[in-house]
This record gives sequence, C-alpha cells and structure tokens, in this order.
Amino acid sequence: MKTILVVDDNLEFKEMMSDYFKDAGYTVETAENGKDGIAKARTVKPDIIFLDVMMPDIGGIEVLRELQGYEETAGIPIMVITGTYFDKNMYELFKIESNCREFISKTTELAVIQKKMEAIIGKA
Repeated sequence: MKTILVVDDNLEFKEMMSDYFKDAGYTVETAENGKDGIAKARTVKPDIIFLDVMMPDIGGIEVLRELQGYEETAGIPIMVITGTYFDKNMYELFKIESNCREFISKTTELAVIQKKMEAIIGKA
C-alpha cells in the first residue's frame, strides 16, 4: 500500500485529503506544519508528499529544500498544493526544485489530484 504525507496547517483540508485518499486505498499521514512534515517524511518515508506553501513556521519552499538535503527524503516526489494565488515567478521558483513534481490549487477536484499523483507514483 502506498503512503501519502499531507503537510498543511489547514485542518479541514488535511481531513478532506485524508478521508478521500484512505477511501481510495492509500495510507495517509498528516503533519500540521513544515517542521513536523520534515520529521514525518524522514521517519515514514512516504511515496509522495502533498505540501502547502504558506505555513506558520517554515514555508513550503524551505521544506522542499530541506527534504532535498537528507538522503532518505531527497527522492520523494512532492506535489505543492496551495490555496493562495501565486504569480508565474512563484510557480517557477518551486518547479526548479528537483523534488517538486506538480504545483496545483487546493480548489482542484480530488479526482484530478489523484490522477496527477498516480501519474507520478502509480496506483495504490
């Protein structure tokens, strides 16, 4: 069974993602901030990480870069998922990071997110 890590400070969003992907046959772990997300990624070693951009402790770009610095997490694909509008420059900043595979809006339908994720890691 494939494991997903959702790193987001929005409780409702984490619960929605968790419920949806558990029903789809995935194991789902969650983290409420960037530091917790990095720690969980290092212990759980998920197949993919859904990462929010704006969090209260450290932001998504810092989390991406820190995960690249650890051998056990450097290869984990990350889908950046945000509720905030960013200009093309912000998108480009994330996309140049080797572990960032997608940059999508939280308003994207979950079925579409699932298809994008499965294109990266395969099905559960």
